[in-house]
Amino acid sequence: LLAFAALLRVLSVALALLQYWGFRLEEHGHRLTVERGLLTRLRTSAPRRRIQSWTLHEGLLHRWFRRRTLEVDSAVGGDEGSRRRGLRELAPIAPPATCDELVRHLLPGAPWPPARWQSLHPRAWWRLSLPGAVFALLLAAALCWRAGPWGLAGLLWLPWAVFVARQHARRAGYAIDDRLVGARSGWWSRHWRFAEIDKLQALEVRQSPLDRWLGMATLWLDTAGASSPLRLGLLPLGEAQALRATLGREVARRPLRW
Repeated sequence: LLAFAALLRVLSVALALLQYWGFRLEEHGHRLTVERGLLTRLRTSAPRRRIQSWTLHEGLLHRWFRRRTLEVDSAVGGDEGSRRRGLRELAPIAPPATCDELVRHLLPGAPWPPARWQSLHPRAWWRLSLPGAVFALLLAAALCWRAGPWGLAGLLWLPWAVFVARQHARRAGYAIDDRLVGARSGWWSRHWRFAEIDKLQALEVRQSPLDRWLGMATLWLDTAGASSPLRLGLLPLGEAQALRATLGREVARRPLRW
């Protein structure tokens, strides 16, 4: 198994080298162009105004080497194949400061990174720990069925699940100013997603049955061409509704730019 895992790692590194060899990001007026690839040279281009949302990713290996990935979702017409070939990576791997500088350059005047992040619902960690708690109970039950009372050792997974949930809840948050709305999430693997307010097209407050019981909600913010909505999750219900009303008024009074 270790040898197979090592082989997969080598193959993934080789594939990344083939895909991103000679990566080059160029700006021509209001248009961005990316060129990359070793065996097959790919060239994609899009106007800056077509960028709908932004994603910063930082995995565990990224943090060890002090690197991040910057990706964008852009509004591209045509079929699904055209959207897949649209502009995606602006910086496949770069220092965090370089990614932040690139965002500030392409969004002049935008305060990135935000000075302050708003926290989630005080019981968000409890909500996040539920899947791990259920897994611990099922694991203990299965082990007890096979090994008797010794199977209760499976409950040792529960403290770890709670610890991980607390770390996720502590790191997560959202930020809103007069230009951008963003969310951060993750502990081992960290993500920052944000978009310009005047690029938003749909706003929706969603609740699962468990969310209703805990008084939480998630605000979904959709933009044209985004691979997935921007989500401000596990907020107090009243706060999510107030944010939806505030952002709704801002979106209604601003001209849509896409």
